Amino acid sequence: MITETSLTKLLGLLGGLLILAFFANRLSRQTRVPDVVILITTGLILGPLLGWVNAGQFRIFTEYLGNFALILILFQAGYELHLRDVRRFLRAAVLFGFVGYGLSFAAVSFVALWVLKIPLHQALLLGAVFGCTSSTMVIPVLQQLDIRGPAAIVLILEAALGDIVSVVLVGSLLETSQGDTLVTELIIRFVVHITVAVIAAILAGFVWSRARSRLSADRFSSVLNIGGILIVYALVSSSGGSGLLAVLIFGLTLANVSNEAKESIAGAEQGILIFHSDLSFLVRSFFFVLLGASVAVIDSSYAIATVLILTGLVIARVISVCSTTWSLKSISWSERELVFWLFPRGLVNAVLAIQVAGKEPALVFLPEMALTVILVTNLLMVLGAFRFRLHPSV
Repeated sequence: MITETSLTKLLGLLGGLLILAFFANRLSRQTRVPDVVILITTGLILGPLLGWVNAGQFRIFTEYLGNFALILILFQAGYELHLRDVRRFLRAAVLFGFVGYGLSFAAVSFVALWVLKIPLHQALLLGAVFGCTSSTMVIPVLQQLDIRGPAAIVLILEAALGDIVSVVLVGSLLETSQGDTLVTELIIRFVVHITVAVIAAILAGFVWSRARSRLSADRFSSVLNIGGILIVYALVSSSGGSGLLAVLIFGLTLANVSNEAKESIAGAEQGILIFHSDLSFLVRSFFFVLLGASVAVIDSSYAIATVLILTGLVIARVISVCSTTWSLKSISWSERELVFWLFPRGLVNAVLAIQVAGKEPALVFLPEMALTVILVTNLLMVLGAFRFRLHPSV
């Protein structure tokens, strides 16, 4: 139960974190250090190091806020993705994305089986959690470096596809029983999750695109849009589909549906994107500070496994970039090096780690491990961005 004192602390903490998030974002634009690194580090200082924040009181909010931020970010990613602009590079992005995800998934799962000595079902969960690159980390860096064209499209699509595959795969694994039928059940549930989500989201997108044309001029139409997104997520999730995939497809449908109603709402689209961006910035910032404050440094018994997982992710990235170079001919050498460095883990990995740890007691260490992987891969991304700034046209 939330007491008046804890509620007061929560509201005070929220106010302070919003101010912190604003200046962290400004600092990230000047230093090119992702704001997530600043936010998590602040959480570590306020929580485990100084003890000023007892994040255990707000643990229930951490998972909910992370999931809510993920819903908003995936909708915005779909809403800003115009198929006519990416069709030329879609094949290369899909190939690169699936090769990279598959190699990362295999590397992490192998380390989990070999070093942690956990069952196959749990090892696959670790592979699914760490397999994807985070779109919430990649997109801001591309904007800061002013990277456009083929390289940006490939990186954004790779991250968006990876986010969805991880979400669907983790959900399918958590619902799949262990045993001889593991692979069969996993494939069936994976297909069901995707099919239900895609069909429902496309139908909802067409219906909503017509309905919102009559309400787009209303001052609070953006709030109405949030309600529609949450309803789509809830209905699809309760129907056996992937709610997060549905949210992305819902946004993609709204952005690309062709009808006469879309012309009447074109002026409102910018306002919707700004509102969504501000709201996701709020909950995302709160989530990462609480994440840093609520977890401890990775236990020494899992340190070797964490180092090997990071090594596996780097090796998987090298192989995926080198093996798909032929499909990235329109990308310069300096941009290819940037593509190599940009494989950060972020919001989706943290949210999935918390979800898995809550349902698999044997994997209680996963949030701490995820925090370490997120910090290291984001620091590597900073190094890559710095190198690109030094040699942008090589």
